[in-house]
Amino acid sequence: MRPLRTAVLALLTAAAGLLPTVAAVRMNSSADDAAAHAASLRTPVLASTLDEPAPDGAAGTGAAASTLPLLRAERAPDALWRAAQQHHIGTEMTAFSSDWPGPHCLAIWIDGVEAFSSNPDPVIPASVQKLVTAAAALAVVDADERLVTRVLTDTEIVDGVLDGTVWVVGGGDPLIMTQSYADSHRRQPQLRTPMERLADDLVALGIETLRGNLIADESRYDTTRFPETWPQRYITQLNSGPLSALNLNDGITGFTTTLSAAEHPARWFVSTLADLLRVRGVAVDVEIDVSAAPSGLSEIARLTSPPLVEIIQQMLRESDNTTAEMMLREIGLRSAGAGSTPAGAAAAERIVSDLLPDQSRPAVVDGSGLDRQNMVTCSFLAALLDHYGPESAFAAGLPVAARTGTLSHRFAEHPAAGRLRAKTGLLTGVNALAGFIETDSGTVTFAQMLNGVPPEGRLGLELQESLAGQLLRYPVGDALALRGLTRAPA
Repeated sequence: MRPLRTAVLALLTAAAGLLPTVAAVRMNSSADDAAAHAASLRTPVLASTLDEPAPDGAAGTGAAASTLPLLRAERAPDALWRAAQQHHIGTEMTAFSSDWPGPHCLAIWIDGVEAFSSNPDPVIPASVQKLVTAAAALAVVDADERLVTRVLTDTEIVDGVLDGTVWVVGGGDPLIMTQSYADSHRRQPQLRTPMERLADDLVALGIETLRGNLIADESRYDTTRFPETWPQRYITQLNSGPLSALNLNDGITGFTTTLSAAEHPARWFVSTLADLLRVRGVAVDVEIDVSAAPSGLSEIARLTSPPLVEIIQQMLRESDNTTAEMMLREIGLRSAGAGSTPAGAAAAERIVSDLLPDQSRPAVVDGSGLDRQNMVTCSFLAALLDHYGPESAFAAGLPVAARTGTLSHRFAEHPAAGRLRAKTGLLTGVNALAGFIETDSGTVTFAQMLNGVPPEGRLGLELQESLAGQLLRYPVGDALALRGLTRAPA
């Protein structure tokens, strides 16, 4: 801190050089604490003889000489106060985090500047990795764009009969759901693309009988159902559903008592569509298959998703693993022409690294953060959040403490309730939290990742709660707020 203090005071001295006299400045060699040094500026460090109006009744036009303090605490530049703030936060946070399980990291940004960072090495982020996926996705899609599932055919409807081949072409929409599946989720309402709407639109065309072939086209993405780096237990536990460009209900076929997954998600999609048509009175007699649609077909119906920005926000708010993995494949398709997990991971890593060239490059292996080979620094995540800011569409997707998403059940009795907006992350031995917290004077951006957390108990959650309480104490914004760090009690 001493070189920084010296530089600041030298700048002040240079700025005062135009004045008639400048007193000598000598730094106290024992002032190792920047906050203490800033407080010491309450007494003059520079003095000048200034012209003042002559007292009443004084003769002549000359000025009375008076020695006045030129630089007081109130006149110190913001840079000096921010230096004191960073030193104060650094001292507190170093002690505060000293006994956290490790490896761990913490980064704090205030007013666009990193105020504190510990451990420059990358650690496992768990679902906080979805911040990286979201940033990469927003870089390659238009926020208002919608994903489209199309129904194509090579024949016409004659007297209520469609007799021929119908293709349903997947557009990568991860949120196509039946009403019953959406209702099965604990948190409501669920953002979805209603599957029933597609059946209703086909009936509205006047179709009373459907004969021939009903074919699913999932060729937009590859047909690897899960990232190949995942352990088998992730698949058995259905931490994500099987992936397909033509996906329904996250690829989950049973969800009333126990979960079960579709072996062939696209085939199951069109089979469910046939059932929905039957419920609506359509006579359906078709052979179901899976293949890519040829060119030259006529579109007779389409199902459009919510805007992509809302899908990305849903992914962050609900920590939706299936959506994250499908978005990663969409990133790969748009950036490298391949809708696969490896292509998407490589593209996402490059995109976010280009976005923050001064930060250490993260290691991206999947979109959800389930893979323990994902690695990122706290500084990178805090810088990424700061890049978008608390008022952005990016930030609007983050869960709010005691209010929404994966934080809806947490911080209920905590001062951070309603004031903390952050992405959560949880794996065995890993707890992570990264986002924004509103203090009385402004916004603090932070990222905390704890690896090596004991699997039993809630130590990781308690450390997140303690951190939130600590961050709420920090002043943000103008120099007046920062001076509260060093001002002596009245």
